[in-house]
Amino acid sequence: MEIGNPLHFTTRSQKLALELMKTLGIKESIVKAFQQGTVSRTNYINYNRILQANATEQDQQIISDLDKNGLLVYHILLSLEMDWQVADISSDQATSTFERIITLKSYLCVPLDMFAEEDMHGEESPPRGIVIRNFIENSLFMAKQGFLYAYVVNEANSNSNYGNIEVTVVRGELVRII
Repeated sequence: MEIGNPLHFTTRSQKLALELMKTLGIKESIVKAFQQGTVSRTNYINYNRILQANATEQDQQIISDLDKNGLLVYHILLSLEMDWQVADISSDQATSTFERIITLKSYLCVPLDMFAEEDMHGEESPPRGIVIRNFIENSLFMAKQGFLYAYVVNEANSNSNYGNIEVTVVRGELVRII
């Protein structure tokens, strides 16, 4: 990614999103969809059942809200987490069951204004170009380690939060590690 040229916020963010996807080696169809302005979603049911889908109306509303908050969403990961409960530990073999399946939606995103994202909290900040370059390099480094920044919605309790999530690629499909 060429860093020295001044770019509009959105263009720079789009380039970073593309670099993150390419760094992880995800399917070309997902990359092409993003280049055409479409955010797609990977539904990870289990290791053998990974499906691609378009963003739903609810997803589009969240994407719009995140855009208003200065974040560009480039892909959505839907994953299922089982809420386990140990049912019987008195027998020779402990048996576990799960009470419910929790749906997690992770909206992978990058900031539209990388300089503002790296607020120095009152400290004298280095030149804008250096701050942006460091942000991009750190984001790509984290992606190589399997971590991406996301807005995560837990549909079981309607909680949501921002943070890094752990991901991996399974047969070209990007999935969240739970």
